[in-house]
This record gives sequence, structure tokens and C-alpha cells, in this order.
Amino acid sequence: MRLQVLGPMRFWTGSDWAPVPGPRPRTLLALLTIDMGRPVSTAHMVSELWPANPPATAPTLIRGYVSQLRRALGDLGDDTILTRPSGYEMPSAPEATDVSLFDALTSQGSTALVKGAAEEAHRLLSQALALWRGEPYSDALLTSRAAAEVSRLGERRLVATEAHIEAGLLCGRGHELIHELQCLTSEHPLREGLWAQLMRALYAADRRAAALDSYRRARQALVGELGLEPGPDLRELHQAILEGSPLPGPAPAHTPAPRGRASDAPAPASLPLELRRDVAAFIGRQQDLASLQRLMTGSRRSSAVVITGAGGMGKSALAIHLAHRLRDHFPDGQLHLCLQGTGEGLKPLQPAEALSRMLRALGVAPADVPAEPDEAAARFRSLTSGRSMLVLLDNAVDAAQIEPLLPGDPCAVLVTSRRSLSTLDGTVHLLNNLSEQESLLLLGRLAGEERITTDPDAALRIVRYCEGLPLAVRIAGARLAARPHWPLRWLADRLSSEQHRLDELQIDGLAVRSAFAVSLHDLEADPSGRDQSRLFRLLGLSHRPYVTGPLAAALTGTTVDQAEWLLEKLLDARLLESLEPSSYRMHDLMRLFAKEQASLPPSSSGTGRRTSHDGLLSHDVGPCGSPAGASPLR
Repeated sequence: MRLQVLGPMRFWTGSDWAPVPGPRPRTLLALLTIDMGRPVSTAHMVSELWPANPPATAPTLIRGYVSQLRRALGDLGDDTILTRPSGYEMPSAPEATDVSLFDALTSQGSTALVKGAAEEAHRLLSQALALWRGEPYSDALLTSRAAAEVSRLGERRLVATEAHIEAGLLCGRGHELIHELQCLTSEHPLREGLWAQLMRALYAADRRAAALDSYRRARQALVGELGLEPGPDLRELHQAILEGSPLPGPAPAHTPAPRGRASDAPAPASLPLELRRDVAAFIGRQQDLASLQRLMTGSRRSSAVVITGAGGMGKSALAIHLAHRLRDHFPDGQLHLCLQGTGEGLKPLQPAEALSRMLRALGVAPADVPAEPDEAAARFRSLTSGRSMLVLLDNAVDAAQIEPLLPGDPCAVLVTSRRSLSTLDGTVHLLNNLSEQESLLLLGRLAGEERITTDPDAALRIVRYCEGLPLAVRIAGARLAARPHWPLRWLADRLSSEQHRLDELQIDGLAVRSAFAVSLHDLEADPSGRDQSRLFRLLGLSHRPYVTGPLAAALTGTTVDQAEWLLEKLLDARLLESLEPSSYRMHDLMRLFAKEQASLPPSSSGTGRRTSHDGLLSHDVGPCGSPAGASPLR
């Protein structure tokens, strides 16, 4: 039996490919396949299949799904899916999946290419790429673990494609590859290797002007997106084409070690490529991206960069989009870990578990992962030292959770958190609300640009009620997209009511109210949280957008010093904003939430009329455990 993964999930019956029944059984099979040869705990399966509010019968349902899979796979003898004390395991076997075949053929083809056997390399890599039938796990729920694997497999497919094209160029088939390369450079405009291959193919086909134009477009993309000039290899190729000289030889098929790498540093068993998919329709944030890029890659780059901001500000989406833009700067791979810092119903990931996951991603066998957190942290630093890797730690709770997870130099670290984590040895980047223009662009991307053009006044009213909060704009856009023939003024009129505005800003479980409630819950976990929560509610009743220490003291009956301390705590929790000392602001959506909370007893804080903040908008990305397109926004 062989499982098909590189497309819809199927299994070989001996005479034909048969589908795996049911989306959740398929997802369960995907989880077992991804960790083939290692036990997958029932608790992990529950968190992946039901990221928020799992049913009490979840373990029983999983046992039922396993039984369905065993029957479908013709495995009543418990040979294909093994029962383990903590869960289940699919034993690893050669050629058990099309991924294992793809890996073997790709490795053989790359080896042949390095040896100069271009025809053999082309044949082997053609066979490897022919195994793909679309998106991996395309008919399973794209959980957090599956999404990371899909991203990793997509990168491996692209690397294999580049090697296949290289073999074709060496075999003299450049004219056959021009169209494919034009499509690939359009889809991946920041990959200089693809541009170089396109230029070589065009030049070999006596299309010198087109080759030079390709360099112009490559440079335009790199400067426009990254602010960087093309690398020396691409510039040298361009100069040779300008002069009509013999072209410089192609780059080695394998990725060379980056400068500064320790020669004796142990290489991971496989390159970790764990970034989740890039945001499909990222809007705005150009100044943020430029600033963060300088911090991550400039001559004075920071050892760790923390993106912080209020709930619903789109921190995760920005971090993932930035990480994809900078992928070529970190050729040794990317680790991406959700720390579950603000996921409703999820416990924050402990450093020991986080280190275990990252060490396994670096090729450490589960049995060899140190049980002692300090020893595991030292092992992680040793494995990453001298490597040019990007580590994205999403949704962090505090600096204590992050510090054991910092890799060795010169790896880059990108963190997202509602807290500023200013005690880390790094740089904090505060994310603010979108401008009106950015909000309108985002609304148009989701609801339809023609509708914005047709009724610009109603569109402007909507984004002003959303106050530049990306989560609110996305919800508004999703509601309008679900009603393509309704006028924009319908939603603008409904949002005009303060009493019902928060009720209107929710769809399919995605809610502004829930994003705020998580911050309030975190605040109340503090020993002094009761006083802070009381002030937060009183501010909701005050109807004043700006707050000072004396005003807060009058509301709470405390001293000005005590009141300012409480205001600082609310600021740290991103429930207030401040542009200058001793002056604080509560925007209208937050004020409406605070006013709503004032009608509830303290023990019910954040729970009134709350829904889960898991959602179905592909424009943003949220805590781990989200299904395909699910976007718990922070």
C-alpha cells in the first residue's frame, strides 16, 4: 500500500487509487503521515482537529476515525496504524508515501546533477515532480501542523523544480523552458536563481533583448519589494549578456554554506522550512515592512525583533509576510512555532515542549531530545550556531517563555506578542492601526473594489467605524463579500449604532469582542488584575477618549500615582494607547467593549456575548491550530 500525499489524499488498493473517507479521518491520517515513524498523541490530535472548544467526546471520536481508517486501508490487524500508550503511530517504510518517493528521486537527481550527469538528473527529477497532483493534503483540514508541512513541501517542490530546470538547461533544452520560467518568476519574483535561469534560457534562444529585459524586471522586483540590488551572480550574468560574452557557469546545484558558517557545525538531517503560507492578499504596512527588514537584515541588525500591538492588529500576518519576503536571506531554513500565548482555550506552550518540537524539526530523533529544559536549550543553540536561519516565535506570552528558545548566532529571531517583551535583548516594533487609505484598500480587496468605487462615502463610513483595526475591517469585508449584491450603506448604517457595533463586527466565529476579551483575561491573571479591570470598565463608562492620571484617580478613588500605575498596566496589556507620557487613549471599539464589560460581574469579565475568535479569513493568520484559512487574529 502507498499513500498519495502530494495532492488529494488517496491510497493504492493494488489496482487503483481510492480516496480516504471523511475530512476529519483524512486530517487524522495526514497528521500520522507527517510524523510517520513517531507516535502522535491523542492530545495533539484533539488540538489540531478542534483548535477551539473541542467536544468532550473528542478522544472517542478519534478512536472512531482510526477504526474507519483501518477498515479503509484494509488493516484490521492493526499493522498500518499502531496503537501507542499516548496515541497512534504509522510505521515508517520505504516508498510508503509519494513524499518518500519524491525525496528519494530528488536526492538521486540532485546527486547526478552535481556529478555532471545532466540527462540522468533530468530524468530522475522529472519522475519526482510527476508525483505531484496539486496541493499536498488538499482534501484534508489544513490544521497548524498540516499547514506547516504544506509550506515545507511547497518549498522542496520549488527547489526540485529549479534543479530540474538546471538539468534541462545543461541538456540544451532552454527553449522548452522559457514559458515555465516566465510563469515561475512571475509567481516567485524574489528568487534570483529563477531569474538567472530565465536569462540564460532566453540568451541561448538568441533572445538577448528579452534576457536583458528580464534582468530589468528582476531588479525592479528586488528593489521595490526589499530595497536590495540584485546579487553578484545575477549582476555578472547581466554584464556578460550586455557584452555578448560567454555566460558564467551555473551555480552549484546544492546550496553553498553561507559566509561565516562554522565548518564543523553539524548540519540538520533536513532543511526545516516551516513557515506557514504567505498571506494571500497582504495590504499596506509598507513602512513597517521596511523598518522591520532593516532590523532583520541590516548592518546593525537586531538579535531579536518583537512585533507587538493590540489584539486584532494583524501581528502574525505581518510577521509571516515579512518572513516570506526575507526567506532568501536565511538559506539554512526557517523554524515557525506558535507559542499559544493568547489562544482562547489553549494553554501557553512550555519552553520544554517548544524546544522539543524545534529540535525534532532539526533532525534530532525524539528519543534523543533532552528532557531537561536547560540541556535542550543548549542543544538547540549548538545545532543552530553558525547557521543562517530564521526562527519565528508567534504569539508569545512573555520574555521568560522566549529566552530559552533563542538560537545560536547568527540566526535571526522574529517574535509576535501583545506584550512588548522589552526585557529581551532585542528591538520592539509597535504595530499601529491602518490608515484610512489602507483600510479602504483592504475593504476593497475583500468586498470588491468596484463596490468601493461605486459608493465611496459608505465605504469611508465603514472603515471609520472600524477605526483602522485590521480585524474589524476584515470582518466588515467578509460580511460584505457574503452579500455581493447588497449596498455598502447597509453595513455602514448598522455599524452606526454604538449599541450594536460589536455585534455587527463578527462573522463565523470571528469577533472583535473576542480579541479584546483575551487581553482582558490575561490582565486579570495578574495578582493586581482586579483593580486594573475595574478601572478599565470605569473608563468605558466615562465617554472620554483621552485619559490622564488625575481623571483615573477621580474615577477609582485612588491617588494619582496609584491611578497612573494602573493606567500603565492597561497600556502594557494593549487595552489603552499612549502617544506621550501621562496621556492615554481608548479608541471607540475598545470603549464599547469596556462599557459592555461594566454591565457584567468581575467573574464574568470578557465572557459576556463572547464568541470564539477563530475565523475563516485567509487574509490573516492566527494562533496555531487554525484550519485552512482560519484566522484567529491578534
